[in-house]
Amino acid sequence: MRRTLLLLAGFFLLVSSTVAWACPACKEALFDPSQLRQTLATAKGYAMSIGLLLSVPAILVGGVAALILRAARHRRRTIDTAKVPR
Repeated sequence: MRRTLLLLAGFFLLVSSTVAWACPACKEALFDPSQLRQTLATAKGYAMSIGLLLSVPAILVGGVAALILRAARHRRRTIDTAKVPR
């Protein structure tokens, strides 16, 4: 079963390798001066993708920090209410 999965994964990588050439780092399209409008749109797309790639880790770390803070506050409230005599 494991060998079959490895063969399928290898086949998938070989078949989809043409898609891998269309990465966002290739900037050959930006050097054609006759297509200024398309060049500017491509540059804006690169800038937006870089911004997205940089913001995702910050959002994830912030979300985990918020969950930890929320759990700590909830734990503190439950401990404080348990200590109050009735």
